[in-house]
Amino acid sequence: MSLVCIAGAPPGWRGDGRGRREGFLPVALLTAMFVLTATGSARAADMPPVAKAPPCAASWWQGWHVGLNVFGGGYTANRTDQDGQLVGPGAATYTRRQTGLVGGGLQGGYDWAACQWLMGVEADGGLASMAAPADVPPFAQNPAVAITSRFNTLLTVRGRLGVAVSDSLLIYVTGGAAAAHTLTTYLNRASEEFTFSDWRWGWTGGVGADLRVTDNLSLRSEALYVGLADRTDAFVSPTLGLGRFTHSDSIWLARVGINVKLGFDPGIPTY
Repeated sequence: MSLVCIAGAPPGWRGDGRGRREGFLPVALLTAMFVLTATGSARAADMPPVAKAPPCAASWWQGWHVGLNVFGGGYTANRTDQDGQLVGPGAATYTRRQTGLVGGGLQGGYDWAACQWLMGVEADGGLASMAAPADVPPFAQNPAVAITSRFNTLLTVRGRLGVAVSDSLLIYVTGGAAAAHTLTTYLNRASEEFTFSDWRWGWTGGVGADLRVTDNLSLRSEALYVGLADRTDAFVSPTLGLGRFTHSDSIWLARVGINVKLGFDPGIPTY
């Protein structure tokens, strides 16, 4: 047996006539890994930095806010004459729908943000003036017989639940309690006039959107429906005796406004 010694051969090289190199595979793998790593690092250096994920989009709305609003809408007044004070014996209902209501008011509230979601409570008050005179049949004994209903004040306390579709736009649903002031005047067929000034409780619900425009201002757009509980007012006419009128009212509002942020509180932690 003869041995062949190859000068300068790396350790692990054995001249066995087949040119086999022991340990070649591990070295080749390490070399390939190094080349791939170096290539990847070079490519990564040429790529733009990856943008960080934005913060929870609803966090801007966290905290107190106050604002102003203006609105328009419609008013429906139903008045039921239970005792025939207007046109004679028997009950009759008179309905008038009036649109074009114009008014304005204030709002304020507090919101809690939990990442994309928002929960809040808000109170508002507004003044308006809309008269809804009801048509009385022309066969009334007195052509001056009339009913005039007027809506002039609205207060609401509502909760709202929203979702931020971006860091500048929030959409929400809202609902809660409402109170409205109405003024109703009756002129019966004996030419006697009776006026009732009432605060009536009810409920409200609707949808809206807030658009962030600066670091502390947002614009508001909202649609609300208000339903008021029925109420019966009674009086005694010197000529016609007992008179009872049942009131049933509803209001549609479309309003726009502006809100000012009063500081920024930390949002609700999410885990």
